Amino acid sequence: MIAALLAGTCHQLPARTLAVAGVLMPACARCAGFYLGLLCGVAAYALPGRERLFLRWPSRGAAALAAAALVPFAADTALAYFGSPRALGNWGRFGVALVGGWGAWALLAGAATLLRWGRERARRLPADKLAPSLLLLAVPVVVALTPHRAAAELLAAAVLAGAAAFYGAVTYLPVALLLHKRRWPRWAQAALAVALAAAAVAEMRWGYGAYAAARGVFRF
Repeated sequence: MIAALLAGTCHQLPARTLAVAGVLMPACARCAGFYLGLLCGVAAYALPGRERLFLRWPSRGAAALAAAALVPFAADTALAYFGSPRALGNWGRFGVALVGGWGAWALLAGAATLLRWGRERARRLPADKLAPSLLLLAVPVVVALTPHRAAAELLAAAVLAGAAAFYGAVTYLPVALLLHKRRWPRWAQAALAVALAAAAVAEMRWGYGAYAAARGVFRF
């Protein structure tokens, strides 16, 4: 079921997919790593202090750290796209994507915070609070190396949760500015939340298919 939900976001080629306890993950090594890293980023925002989850935007140091985390992921993706022999193997892809997903969440959540609440209400996330959260990335690695089927099931569910968080955040960004400019009644906010959730599911279900179709038409 999880693999079917993620079919729209990933090619799911077995040769490029990690096997945990003999079970193939529901997404390729790169996608799985990215979604798991992003989920670790969500946990990093939720854990420190009693601050609300989205009322934090990265300081310059934190933003630079998050952007640097995306560089190896982007470089490996580009090398693989152009068929370079220097592209990493499955575990290497998983590792750089894990770090990249962590960095992506810091930037996405920061952008959503600034658009929705503005700097006057948002609290800054300094680099010294963000950096220790890199230790959370060890958790999915340990689980991936655990030779039990339960570990594979847990990791698959976490990949789906990370994908939902990613597409939910990306879908939220275009309307965050609109939400900041106008005070909506609660029923409208609830309806918008449902619409955003539906849009995120649609992106997860048909996103990669749309990309593959466009690639076939325009030959890029």
